Amino acid sequence: MTGEIVIRPPRASDLEDLAEAAEDLGRQYRELEPERFQVPKRSALVAVLSQALDAPAAGSLWLVAEMDGRAVGDAQAQLHEPAADAAAQPGLDATRRRVYLDYLAVKASRRGCGVGGRLLQAVEEWARAQGAELLVTDTNLRSNVGAVEFYERHGFERQAVILRKALR
Repeated sequence: MTGEIVIRPPRASDLEDLAEAAEDLGRQYRELEPERFQVPKRSALVAVLSQALDAPAAGSLWLVAEMDGRAVGDAQAQLHEPAADAAAQPGLDATRRRVYLDYLAVKASRRGCGVGGRLLQAVEEWARAQGAELLVTDTNLRSNVGAVEFYERHGFERQAVILRKALR
């Protein structure tokens, strides 16, 4: 469980392991908020990951963390240029090139081993190489309690609150 962490691009042979990490995340969320989350179906996850592997989006990054020859987690991020209407925006972030961390997951069995930190570090390095001034992400406060502390330990600051109201 304490093998070397290797950060690299994804391969087709990683997809089952990455789907397992996504299922683990879904289980964690579902346990805390069953009215909002489900455990994704393995076959659907593998299909979506396979499609992303075959046709990567421009300005995107997808990295895999490997330990002991197996994929144990991954991170996905997108580069965002300044908003077209940045001059009309009150917030300065709209004027900046930034990277949005869309997704970061680690298999439950490998959490606490430094995998997430290594993935985050690699995303930050990529963001800087792209000329980004900011790295932004979000997480669910109720179903991913440890994530807020994880991101804050890595220099992130709380900036916003997303409000949600169920209508049915």
